[in-house]
Amino acid sequence: MKALIELVAAWWRLPDQFNTFLRYLEDRGLVVACRLLVGGTAFGMGVVLILMRWSEVGPQGALWRSVNLGISTVCLVAGVIWWFRPITRRWSYTFVFGSDIAIALSAACDIDPLARLLCCVVFASIGGYIAFFHNPKLQLGHLVFATLVTLAAGWTLLFGDNTDWGLGIAKIGVTLATIYVIPVVSQIMLAMFSSDATTSELDPLTGLLNRRGLSRRATAIVGDEINELNALLVVVIDLDRFKKINDLHGHDIGDSTIIRTALRIQLWTSKSALIARVGGDEFVVLERVPFGSVAKLSTRISAAMNGDNDVPETSASIGIAIRTVPQGPDEAVDDMVSALFRVADSAMYQAKREGGNQVRASVV
Repeated sequence: MKALIELVAAWWRLPDQFNTFLRYLEDRGLVVACRLLVGGTAFGMGVVLILMRWSEVGPQGALWRSVNLGISTVCLVAGVIWWFRPITRRWSYTFVFGSDIAIALSAACDIDPLARLLCCVVFASIGGYIAFFHNPKLQLGHLVFATLVTLAAGWTLLFGDNTDWGLGIAKIGVTLATIYVIPVVSQIMLAMFSSDATTSELDPLTGLLNRRGLSRRATAIVGDEINELNALLVVVIDLDRFKKINDLHGHDIGDSTIIRTALRIQLWTSKSALIARVGGDEFVVLERVPFGSVAKLSTRISAAMNGDNDVPETSASIGIAIRTVPQGPDEAVDDMVSALFRVADSAMYQAKREGGNQVRASVV
């Protein structure tokens, strides 16, 4: 029982998966396929609702036929938006809330309880979508709403004029089981995908980001306005004479040195900094600090990177590029970071040419 509680608690703490799963799709060239699939589902739902207008158990009366027409139009438009516009977190949330409301209204339009319950089955696909793209809290809200709508849809089978308890319990039970099972299966698949997507961005030796992970997450740290009170730093760190360490002491000691360096970098960086190992003994840090504190930070870096009792003895050449100018309207994040990296890399090589174990900084 305790293990089950811990499992549920861990599931409940899962963060929103939108960016992570979208990166997974992008890495595998599946974004377009996903947009076509989800958009096709929404568009198909619109077509089905239009066809229900000619059914004897479909919407009857001017009011419900108008509601049906409105929902059909919204579904068709949503499908087109999925096909032709980029996926954003805001649109994704709008799609989830709108879909739940559309399904509920669609079920209300039908006059037959079995037709209403069949409509409620579509809640399962939204639950699966949430499992991949969003968080457990949104999933719980969706499932509660779907359960209430399903019970209301089958209510007349249990307490109406033509009560049929056996049929009502069976059909409501099957509908709810479908609504709940699909998100659970999707969540299991998500756990597999998330592990793959996360490890593809991490350096296996240090647990830091790799080059791909740094590129993927750079937008988050560059997002805030850049100015003298919140300057953007790119720091390039390269161990001095690392090849000699590997040659004299072996690769196990070399790996230990890399791990030790990764830990030391984390001593002087903030929690929001991005730290990546981009080469054998080369590290890159993206950090945000006030421009006035850069000199003090340089001193901290020198103190943190070297240890008096290191065996084998190690030192690092460090280059820093500092930007205080805001991002231009047409300036891409990748281009900005790449330009800063080139400046920081040049500063690092200058430190290395001057004997190593130094910090060199340049303002862009």
